[in-house]
Amino acid sequence: MLSDLRYAARTLAKSPAFSAVAILSLALGIGASTALFSLMDVMLLRALPVKNPQQLVEFARAAPDAIMTNLPSPVFEYVRRDTSALSDVFAFTSSNLRAAGMAEPARVHDVSGSFFPALGVPPLMGRTIAPEDDRAAAPNRVAVISYSFWSRQFGRDPSALGAVVRLSGERFTITGIMPPEFVGVDRGAVPDLWVPLAADADPGQLWVLGRLRSGVSVARARAQLEPLFLQAMQSLRDSSVLSQRLVLNRATEGTSRLRWSYWEYSSTLKILIGLTGLVLLIACANLANLLMARSAARSREIGIRLALGAGRWRLVRQLMTENFLLSFAGGALGVLVAGGGHRLLLGFLVRDPLTVALDGRLDYRLLGFGFALSIATGLLFGLMPALRATAGHQRGAWNTPLAKSLLAVQIGLSMVLLIGAGLFARSLRNLNVADLGLARENLLLVNVRAAAKTPQARQQFWRQLTDRMSGLPGVRNVSLAGDAVFGNGGWNQDVWIERPGQPAENAKVSDNLVGPGFFATSGIPVLTGREFGAQDRENTALVALVNQTFARRAFGSGNPIGKRFGDRGLGSAGRYEIVGVVGDAKYGNVREQIRPMVFHPILQEPARASCVMHLRTASEPGALVPAIRREIQATDGDALIGEIRTVPQVLRGQLRQDRMFALLAGFFALLALALGGIGIYGILAYRVARRTAEIGIRVALGAQQRDVLWLILRETLILLTAGAAVGVPAALAAARLIRSLLFGLSPWDPLTVACATIILFAAGALAGFLPARRAASIEPTVALRSE
Repeated sequence: MLSDLRYAARTLAKSPAFSAVAILSLALGIGASTALFSLMDVMLLRALPVKNPQQLVEFARAAPDAIMTNLPSPVFEYVRRDTSALSDVFAFTSSNLRAAGMAEPARVHDVSGSFFPALGVPPLMGRTIAPEDDRAAAPNRVAVISYSFWSRQFGRDPSALGAVVRLSGERFTITGIMPPEFVGVDRGAVPDLWVPLAADADPGQLWVLGRLRSGVSVARARAQLEPLFLQAMQSLRDSSVLSQRLVLNRATEGTSRLRWSYWEYSSTLKILIGLTGLVLLIACANLANLLMARSAARSREIGIRLALGAGRWRLVRQLMTENFLLSFAGGALGVLVAGGGHRLLLGFLVRDPLTVALDGRLDYRLLGFGFALSIATGLLFGLMPALRATAGHQRGAWNTPLAKSLLAVQIGLSMVLLIGAGLFARSLRNLNVADLGLARENLLLVNVRAAAKTPQARQQFWRQLTDRMSGLPGVRNVSLAGDAVFGNGGWNQDVWIERPGQPAENAKVSDNLVGPGFFATSGIPVLTGREFGAQDRENTALVALVNQTFARRAFGSGNPIGKRFGDRGLGSAGRYEIVGVVGDAKYGNVREQIRPMVFHPILQEPARASCVMHLRTASEPGALVPAIRREIQATDGDALIGEIRTVPQVLRGQLRQDRMFALLAGFFALLALALGGIGIYGILAYRVARRTAEIGIRVALGAQQRDVLWLILRETLILLTAGAAVGVPAALAAARLIRSLLFGLSPWDPLTVACATIILFAAGALAGFLPARRAASIEPTVALRSE
């Protein structure tokens, strides 16, 4: 076996061009597939680095139409009473808080005192949060920091222990630093700090987990905890939750938002699997063609070996050794490609990949998958060329219907990728230029959370902040809103519509709280009536503005000004008079259908803790961001500054997946074109070499160069036509699967199909022209002597 390996290595080293092309083809195909496997491994398969992760379970609640993993905080207090089924019960919630000295909010997990003891992971330095720290009356607030936060903020200085960090104005003393491999229990949102749950006066919803006692099954634990869960839900005095039931799931991999990202983006991942699968098939088909070409070139050597008594299976073993050596080299390079590729893929699937616990280290799963794929590739696509090479055929192995069929399939798969890339590219363009119904340029959205605790103090903060922002040079308009004009879409509200002489009609709408000048700032036109003003404040008549869609559905062609509708949740106290109609706009995302929208004056509600400031600037708003941060801090140093984005930035974030599809499909299509070009060039170069004497005779009998060129290019066109005949129907059939991902065009768009066909034929003709030109330059005397 060692002698076979040594001989195979020497043989491949003598053909560096062949070896390089084969290894690179496999590396790209195997690398793409391995990168996707690595991503799925992190999302669904990898256990948490904690003590006995297989014992962890996650609490959830099942409603008639959904399963929710966050539970009301009283549920945690009830279920932790039963220790017969679970040895530990712990909870956490997450938030972004302003940390003194940090430009961006810190990612904080508020955890129960049982959190760290239950997980059983010791700190790198110091101590973790203990049960006695998780009390409202605890004398000191403590915090544990992640290894990443320690590195970024303290430069890994051990003196970080005992340091005080201010989170939204509250002081916390750092008592522990966690090791780098510890990610908490949520790989989808790795925190910077952990603080006691008691530090949050109103935690609201919690993620609750437990550790099963030895010998206790999930079903038994659920049966024992169900009565406590129901008692907790009844204590909420909310009839809407009484029908909910307890769900208990294994949490070996943690309560990961990455897993919810998987279900949210399952169609996206299926498309990625399809793309990487096509690339792998193209690479393998290219490898099979290269091996058949190499076998044809070695037919004389193989024939002599057979004539001298070498057994066929001995030669097959030698050829398969060469194939496996190529496959392993391609697989090894592919695993290295996958090391960086999975981070790229993850960046398209989650909003903030920096918060995700995913590293580029090679583990046994990644190596094992790459190794298995290499073996499968070498066996499935190397065996047939090896068998044909040793079958003793007189015709070249690459002059067969099988070889041409492989090449036609390869070209067809390239056509599928080309059409897919064209569809994604055109869809992305349509999304970028879509009409949003508002003025997207020079509009800045600033998320701010007030530190003030009372409505009166918050109202003063927002008034002072608005005045400061209005005075900034370069700012034309400023307005507040409960939600951003674009990118979130407001909240859902059940309303009844009042019609004189008719019963009230119920409807579901979206709504938002907005301040004076909001529509002038956002660029949404007021079509009739008036905008909100300073007079629309608390203790005045309730008013509202509605969009065109609401007005049309509620009142038809009639004038909606002065008409009324009500909030079903507020009863007769929530009757609003319509004082204006604004233009339709896309409030949530660029793909959404226009929906009925209602706007309420933000001044008629108690002052909110969180608002989005909308600033219309005279020029590029990015230059004003430092000044805006300074003004917010000058107004209240403890205020939390969240995301600051322009509408185009929000749009780019929404189109992250669309860009990914366009870029990856385009890259894979170019790769497929290159592999197809190599295949066409190789088969025609081989055909020219085999037909040298025939071409010489044709030239000697009077054939012109153009005749010889056409002779070879005709074969190219036949191969391309066969490939297109396979690829176009396959692409049109597959296009149905991506219909929901396209915007503004049909999946059977004729322009895209035509452009893809032209590109394919142009690239194929270029690949075929090189051997055709060589054939046309053959001298008859040289050709006849070669025979």
